[in-house]
Amino acid sequence: MARRRLESAIQAGKYIAEGKEYPDKFTSIKVEHDVKLEKELEGVFSLQYSFDAKFLAVGCGNGTIRLYETSTGKKVSDLRWSRYGGLPVMCLRFHPKKQTLLLAGTSAGYIYQCDIADFYADGGAANNEERFKELIKEERDENKNEINCLDFDYTYSSFATGGKDLNIRIYDANTFQLKHVYEGYSTKKNPTEIQTAGCAGRIFALKYHPLYDDIFITGGWDNHLKIWDARSNDGVKRTIWGPHICGDALDLRDYDILTGSWTGKDALQIWDYTEGKVKKNVNFPSESGPMLYCCQFCDNDTVIAGGSGTNSTKAINTKTNQVLGEVKFEKPVHALDSTMGGRLFTVGDGGHCLKMCRLTND
Repeated sequence: MARRRLESAIQAGKYIAEGKEYPDKFTSIKVEHDVKLEKELEGVFSLQYSFDAKFLAVGCGNGTIRLYETSTGKKVSDLRWSRYGGLPVMCLRFHPKKQTLLLAGTSAGYIYQCDIADFYADGGAANNEERFKELIKEERDENKNEINCLDFDYTYSSFATGGKDLNIRIYDANTFQLKHVYEGYSTKKNPTEIQTAGCAGRIFALKYHPLYDDIFITGGWDNHLKIWDARSNDGVKRTIWGPHICGDALDLRDYDILTGSWTGKDALQIWDYTEGKVKKNVNFPSESGPMLYCCQFCDNDTVIAGGSGTNSTKAINTKTNQVLGEVKFEKPVHALDSTMGGRLFTVGDGGHCLKMCRLTND
């Protein structure tokens, strides 16, 4: 994932300055803060750490966006207030060039922006004011899109979105103007061009390659990974059949692709980017099947993943298939995010629980 390059540079510099070292292996999970959420928030649908790992943004089922302090687990402010009958906030991303600027994509088809510095500067003077502003409204044939995913390229010059209407939209990250639209699959197209056809089902995950600024990958309900090149007119360069992705369950590290599928078998997989083949099926123990909604790479040959099969998130060593720890919930896990290579991560469920955790070698 492209954002990790900047995130790692910021955090590594901080650790060197403080004379600290990262642990070179993980053996367990520690839950540091168990946060109970109000029932009316209707669960957690998206999470995102700030680049310096000091803050965590939380997107909820009723449209609320909330900011927490990671060191204490305490609420800083509601950045966007709850809405009666509001729709979920499906994705959150901090802007790489304006690192306190938070973008939010919603099921209502809007992208909102907010500067979180307004809420913690000067003693949090803006705590009683809502500062999120409508930035972009996505429509197709006058119907609102549902924006499920958003990601920035590694040069921070563009970002892309995907969702219900099957289209991929590329925006200028500085002006927020629409640069290009790649349309989804259509029965009107020549069936022999299926290898380069757009997405045929709802798009739930989109990640830019960490090494190439124009390359990104999408996944969703159509059981394919699409590898795109934003320099081309048709967009799709390759298609990999397999993963059934229903959430933020796609990650990249170098030339490895991690996918989490909402399936009962072979749900957690690492793919070879170049060959388009499965390198490893990572064991996610579950009596009823993993049914994953989210997953991410961490350091030290570790991945974290969660879903509805176990109503939990597990940390797993990819070389040994050993489960290092499990964070349990009453409801399905819809969202997770990690920072510092997994040394900090947070998981949210579809009920009223948010758990801030740490991968350790204790």
